[in-house]
Order: sequence, then structure tokens, then C-alpha cells
Amino acid sequence: MKIIVENLQAAITEDGLKTVFAQMGEVRSVKLKTGLLNWQPIGQGIVDMALEVDAYRAINCFEGAAFKDKKIHVQEAYPLFEKAKNAFEHITDGYSL
Repeated sequence: MKIIVENLQAAITEDGLKTVFAQMGEVRSVKLKTGLLNWQPIGQGIVDMALEVDAYRAINCFEGAAFKDKKIHVQEAYPLFEKAKNAFEHITDGYSL
């Protein structure tokens, strides 16, 4: 299960983030998002946990926690089509199609 981690310090590395989340269970991969123009980290990362139970434990433990002097935001990563579906449902709320 994939988790989005936001509000990370720019100095964080993928290995550093993996070490933190490995405390909750097996981490398959970690990817830090970078800016399109300068390829520098933008403070967001995606952590792929092997087991859902470990991912939910990590979300519950790390959501709002201080990590290197910044309060991080941790949530389940939804596929893009799920985000679009949720946005469409919100826009059409109260209307019948």
C-alpha cells in the first residue's frame, strides 16, 4: 500500500525516510518528488509498504508528528482516477445525472 508523506524538509533522503517508516514494517520502496525545473525535492514523498496493516499503523503513528522540526502529513495514496471520481462526486453532489 502506498502512502503520501508531505511537508518534509528538503534535506531528507530516500534512505532516511525509508529508515523511519521501516520501524512500522517492511518498506518496498520510497520515492521523493522533485520539482520539474530544478529537480530538487519539493517536500513530498511516496512510501510503499508491503502490508496494509503496517501502512495504516504508520499513518496513525506519523500523521502530525514532528519529523526533523517539521510537522508532517501522512495519508493513504489514492490512484488518480479515485481522486477524479471523488472530485466529480463533490461537484455533482445534489444533482442527478
